[in-house]
Amino acid sequence: MNAALTAPTPDRPPRLARARGLGRFIRFSGAPRTGPLTRFAGALRTDRLTWFSRALSLTGLAISAYLTVTYLSHQAPVCFGGSRGCLTVEQSRYARVGGVPLPIFGLAGYTMLFVSACIRGQRARTAGVLLAGVAIAASACLTYLELNVIHALCYWCVASATCATAHVVVNSARFVRGEPNIGVRQPAVLVPIAPD
Repeated sequence: MNAALTAPTPDRPPRLARARGLGRFIRFSGAPRTGPLTRFAGALRTDRLTWFSRALSLTGLAISAYLTVTYLSHQAPVCFGGSRGCLTVEQSRYARVGGVPLPIFGLAGYTMLFVSACIRGQRARTAGVLLAGVAIAASACLTYLELNVIHALCYWCVASATCATAHVVVNSARFVRGEPNIGVRQPAVLVPIAPD
């Protein structure tokens, strides 16, 4: 004869449920807890692809922030090997769109990419793929202008374009794979224990 199992109460979900009359215990997960800290901890527990996407976003954000400071302060960016290509690109008429420096658009884009990598769900992953596509398209246009019109190469722009390219690969993989099950608590299943 199967004994009834004690159910958890909403205010205090127990970790163990006892089968009455049998002296046995079975383990169950209990009611899932929700709250700001729980959701934040769940966002941290994720897979490597998502962490890589976040790292790429922060790298691109740092590059854009540095270039924004140099553009707004009218200083020459530090260029590798003593090249003046970064300064040439900065002073060209293609470095600003409607008077707004291009690195500011980079700041906005990489911030949105980072946010999309911190939010669960297919919509966030779709947004990440679309944003990465816009980033690589903008980087490709700028690289074309540098090579064929400006005739100078900015290494910071190349680094940003590399981040955008990696973003396309990583975010496409995240989109195809779907939501990982890391950090997701499964619903409890109570199974009666038959006596020996």
